[in-house]
Amino acid sequence: MMDNQLEQIRDIWVNAFFTGNYEVLLQYEDERFKVVYEQDGRIESNFTRYERIAHAVKNGVWKPRKPDVEFEEYAFDREQENCKILIGLTENRQRIQELWHFDQSWKITELRFLK
Repeated sequence: MMDNQLEQIRDIWVNAFFTGNYEVLLQYEDERFKVVYEQDGRIESNFTRYERIAHAVKNGVWKPRKPDVEFEEYAFDREQENCKILIGLTENRQRIQELWHFDQSWKITELRFLK
């Protein structure tokens, strides 16, 4: 099933982020992938991000903290080709939105930290 596959890929992707494995991130992130920080009006592109992660890993300072997730809502479009995932964090009631697109396999196109 489609969303089952997405969940598996998403687990690999999330894990790759927390371990700083940017080579795996590269496989699951669309080449146009970007991270949007609405609060500061900042957008981070792939390459800046991979460089930053690689640098931090090399220097032993890559230690992102796993947030406490309160809920995750998956919303697929009719064709099951796009999925918007809304994540609610317990802390500061922060919301994160992920946009995934299916083209032979699932890839994430955008990660957005909502205001």
